[in-house]
Amino acid sequence: MDPLLPAIGPVPEPYSFAELTADALNASWGALRTHSLTWHPDADLDAQLRDWPLTGAGDPDTAALVTVPSRAVAAAEVLVRHGFAPLLVTAARRAGRGGPVGAADVRIRRVTAADVAVAVSVNVETVRYDGWFGMVTERPSTAARLREHIEARLTWDEPGLWLAERDGTPLGVLYYDMPPHSDWIAGRTSAAPVVYIGLLGVREAARGAGVGSALVAHTHRLLDEAGVAVTLLHHALPNPRSTPFWYSHGYRPLWTTWQRRPAL
Repeated sequence: MDPLLPAIGPVPEPYSFAELTADALNASWGALRTHSLTWHPDADLDAQLRDWPLTGAGDPDTAALVTVPSRAVAAAEVLVRHGFAPLLVTAARRAGRGGPVGAADVRIRRVTAADVAVAVSVNVETVRYDGWFGMVTERPSTAARLREHIEARLTWDEPGLWLAERDGTPLGVLYYDMPPHSDWIAGRTSAAPVVYIGLLGVREAARGAGVGSALVAHTHRLLDEAGVAVTLLHHALPNPRSTPFWYSHGYRPLWTTWQRRPAL
């Protein structure tokens, strides 16, 4: 297994269920109703999947999710046989791993209150594109919730909000969570401290021109200087842009989330 994985303890109850309202921020990241199965290396995954008390037959807003270490290859055959697809990866980068530096004519600066509308627009555009790949779901409230989230970030000691522009034209946005805001995902790895990149978005017309690489190189330099041990992020595995992009920047798959949607 990957040395960046945490110790995996016993799981007294492997099945759980959560439900969100359609106007919640997290409703944009998946189905409103999610059944989750917590994986354990000693459990009989095939039997657990057969015995799972699922609901929501035919409902596209009810999903069944199983997250396994990306190197747990034996689980893949079982999950495929039960109709699951690998859609989301938690990717990890150790400090010091390099990658492309990006376009030299792109200026990176902090997002300010005057940039909120632009940051929200780029974030929504990214959600809309990721929606093609089966996990992220744009909601009528997505833009409003993202605006609230970005405005709230501006009040943090370290907002981690960066904008890329060329000749004054905004092209892309990246934001990341420093501790303690990244504590919610820190348990996914054995390394510490952990930073989580929540967004890298580039305007469609500017993609493939080094804008995203410039934002990421800038961010990695700051995080390495700050002593961050590992950076985590989520990306859609079927996305033909994000998967090769992130791995060219020193990331590797740590966890893979398999989904069946509808759950039944």
